[in-house]
Amino acid sequence: MTVPATEPVVPTAPVVPTEPAAAVTEPPAPPELGDAGKRALDEERKARKAAEKTASDLAAKVKEFEDASKSDAEKAAARAEAAEKALAEMTVKALRLEVADALQVPAQLRKYLTAGDEESLREQANDLLTTFNAAMAENGSRLPKPDPNQGAKPTSADPADLDRQIAEALAAGDIARSVSLKRQKAYAPTP
Repeated sequence: MTVPATEPVVPTAPVVPTEPAAAVTEPPAPPELGDAGKRALDEERKARKAAEKTASDLAAKVKEFEDASKSDAEKAAARAEAAEKALAEMTVKALRLEVADALQVPAQLRKYLTAGDEESLREQANDLLTTFNAAMAENGSRLPKPDPNQGAKPTSADPADLDRQIAEALAAGDIARSVSLKRQKAYAPTP
């Protein structure tokens, strides 16, 4: 009987997560565990949390060493690439504002200008203005019109008329109305 040859097992380095593990809510200890079981479960959870923290610390150190091993040229290239990207974004933003100002696009519609070159932006702005102007012509202003039937009704500011109304309210026994009329008289503008 021959024993099959196996390759020797080479220990590998533990896999270190690059991002910390998400916070996991711990389930409560099962009720059938005794005090010793609950203590053991708590200790295991503490040990796991400590291991996760150690793993995240080690991942941060690995990242630090990787960054340190980059050459100055690589670091400069990364900075230049980020600067070029920022410049391109700013150029497109300035172009959008320039086209919007030139074609007098209302401020509330400028966010819909999304093209990246001037010709496309102008075409987009013209389409947007055509649609907007057609909608405004069809619907008119969307602001509500004032309704004179709503709100407080103007009362006579004539003090003599208010005095007569106060006397009528007192004669009828309507104290609340008389107080209201007295307040109107007190706050009425004087001629």
